[in-house]
Amino acid sequence: MSRRDEIIEAALRLAKAEGIGTLSVRAVANATGIGPTTLRHYFPSQAELRQAVAVAIVSGSLDDLAIADDTREPVQRLYDCLLQFLPRSEHQEAELGGWFELLRLTLGPEPLPAVRGLLESGHRSSAQVLQRWLGTLADQGHVVPDDVDTHATRALALIDGLHLNLLIGPERFNLTAAREALRWFAERVIT
Repeated sequence: MSRRDEIIEAALRLAKAEGIGTLSVRAVANATGIGPTTLRHYFPSQAELRQAVAVAIVSGSLDDLAIADDTREPVQRLYDCLLQFLPRSEHQEAELGGWFELLRLTLGPEPLPAVRGLLESGHRSSAQVLQRWLGTLADQGHVVPDDVDTHATRALALIDGLHLNLLIGPERFNLTAAREALRWFAERVIT
């Protein structure tokens, strides 16, 4: 594992153990066991460190699965990929906690500008993954190419709304309802 990867791994462990708000150059350097100057060699700015962490979070949780397998039905392929954005169990409060913490630290009464960068980076990385999936389906003729960016934006809005509903209203909105919403979306996107 390269030194850069070690730094990212330490940042991920720190965020998981102590919360996203703890991600600073000094804290990550301490967690990695290196000096801040050495860390800055790999990540010259706080923004670059946050971007790398956000990409690691997104790429570690989102796989292309069988999106390119044109022998499978395109609605099912897109749906399977979209399911990765949902919690994996009925213990969604714990699984969605990191997402909510990012929002709280970014938009709450005492917002942390550094965390906003992490949220923006994660959002941008998620959008790129969605665009890649939809672009693959567009290349195969299943999605209108000019609609890829619009569909990616709509998917992110839907996913954020599903996460919020799962957190604030689990007694009326559960994973089954969230899955049905993603299936509905996939059916509307595929031409």
